[in-house]
Amino acid sequence: MLIAFDIGNTHIVTGVLDDNGNLITSFRIATKDNITEDELFSYLKNITDFNEIKLTNVRGVIVSSVVPGLIRICNYLAKKYFNLSPLIINLDLKLPFVFAEGLNSSGFGADRIIDIVQGLKLHPNKDLVVFDFGTATTYEILVDKVYIGGGILPGINMSINSLFGNTAQLPKVKFENPHTIAGKNTVEQIQAGIFYGYTGQIKEIIRKIKEIYPDTYIIATGGLGEIISKEVNSIDEYLPNLSIEGMYTIWLKNK
Repeated sequence: MLIAFDIGNTHIVTGVLDDNGNLITSFRIATKDNITEDELFSYLKNITDFNEIKLTNVRGVIVSSVVPGLIRICNYLAKKYFNLSPLIINLDLKLPFVFAEGLNSSGFGADRIIDIVQGLKLHPNKDLVVFDFGTATTYEILVDKVYIGGGILPGINMSINSLFGNTAQLPKVKFENPHTIAGKNTVEQIQAGIFYGYTGQIKEIIRKIKEIYPDTYIIATGGLGEIISKEVNSIDEYLPNLSIEGMYTIWLKNK
C-alpha cells in the first residue's frame, strides 16, 4: 500500500493506493501552513478507518508539494507513524522526459512533473499538452518526450475571488455553465463572463499550440477540469486522478 500526499496551494489531496496502483480512497483538506504531522495523520486515520482500510500494510509514502514547508511535515509523519522515509518528487528522480535545450527548468513544480509523467505513461507515443485546472491553471507541451515549454494563468477560482474581492457590490458566484451568454441578472452575468471568458482563453491557447504542433493530444485534469472539458471540444480527455496516479508511476520507477 502507498500513501500519496499531493500538496497544492489550496488543498492537500491524500490518496491511498494498493500495490497495483489502484486508488482505494482519497480525500481533500484545506492547505494550512501550520498543520502538524499529527493533525494530517488524524485525517488519514479517520478516513481509512471509516472505509475499513488497514494502515498496517503501508509500504511507502510519496510527496508532491508546491508548499516547501509542508514537505517537512510529511517527512515527520512518514517517519513517526510508518517508520519510512518518504519519496519527495523533484527533477532529480528518474523521469520519462527531458527539457528542451536552453530551457530553464529552475523552479519547475512537482505538480507539473506528476501530470507529465502520467500523461506519458498513458500515451507514450503521442505528443502531449497537459492542462491542470488548479489554484493556477498550467499547461505543458511535450513533443517526442521532450518538454518544449508551457504556460501559467490565474486559476478559475482565483479569477472569481479577484472580481469579488475588488468590487463593492458584485457577489461571489459558483463557477458553472450558465448556458447563456446573455445573463438575465447579476449572478448569471458574472457566470457568463467568467465561464465563456475562461473557456475562450483555453480554446485560444489550444488553437495557438495546434498551429505549431498540430498532432498534439490534449489532456485535462484538476478539480474544475471536467466542466471546462465539456465545453472545450479540442480537449481530448479529462482524467481526474492523473496527478495521484502519476505519483504511483514515479514511485515504481524510483522506489
